[in-house]
Amino acid sequence: MAQSSISFHVPQAFIVDRDGSIAFIGHPAMLEDVLPKVIDGSWRASAEAKNAEKARIAKGESDVSYNALRDRIRAATDIEDWKTALSAIEEGIVLFPDKIMFHQWHVATLMQMRDMEACWIALGQFARTAIERTSEDWLLAALQQLFGPIYDYSGLPLAERSSMAKELSERILRLCPQHDAPLRYYSYLTIAFYYHESGDNDRAVDFDRAGSEVRGRRGSPGRREARTDGAIAADPGGV
Repeated sequence: MAQSSISFHVPQAFIVDRDGSIAFIGHPAMLEDVLPKVIDGSWRASAEAKNAEKARIAKGESDVSYNALRDRIRAATDIEDWKTALSAIEEGIVLFPDKIMFHQWHVATLMQMRDMEACWIALGQFARTAIERTSEDWLLAALQQLFGPIYDYSGLPLAERSSMAKELSERILRLCPQHDAPLRYYSYLTIAFYYHESGDNDRAVDFDRAGSEVRGRRGSPGRREARTDGAIAADPGGV
C-alpha cells in the first residue's frame, strides 16, 4: 500500500519508489534531477530529500496561513468592516514581508477609513521598503500608491508626496534598462502619470511617448503587463 503524504493542494508532480512509497512531491522541473536518484536508491536517505520535504511542508503551511488571512481580509472588506480588515492586513505585513499586496491593501484601507495621518506614515514606510529592496516591482507599486488614479489624496501633503515620488521615479529609471519591455512600458506610464499630476506636463508627455514607443516595438500586451497594471488598483476588496 502506498505511503500517505502530507499535501496541502494537488501536487504538481510526484515519484513513487520501488516499495510503493511516495519518494518525492514537487515541481516537475525537479524530476530530471530527482528521478535518477530515486531509481538508484540514493534519494530517500539523502539530506537533499529531507531538505526538499521540509521546504515543501513549510511552503504548504505558509500557503494555508496566507489563504486564511486573505479570506479574513476579503470577508471584512465585503461588509466594509475596515478596522477588522486593517488588523488582518497589518498581521499580513508582519507574517509575509515579501508580499507587496499587503502594503498596497494597507494604504487602500487607510484611504477608505480617511485616516490620512496613518496613511501618510504607511506610504512613507512602503516607499522606504521599496527603496531598500531595490526592486522595480516594489518601487512601481509604491509610486502607484503615491500617485494613482483611484485615490482621493486630499489631506496628504502634495510637496512631500511629490518629493518621495521623484526619488522612486529616479530609482525606477536607473533599473529600467535591465528589465523587459512590459515592465519598462508600465514604468514609463506610471512615471508619466506622476509628472502629470504634479503639474509637469512636458515631462509627462516625454514619458508617455517613451512608453508608447516601447509598447509599439513589442505589439500587444502580455501577461506581465496585466500583472503590473493590476498593482495600480490595489483595492483590498478585490483580494
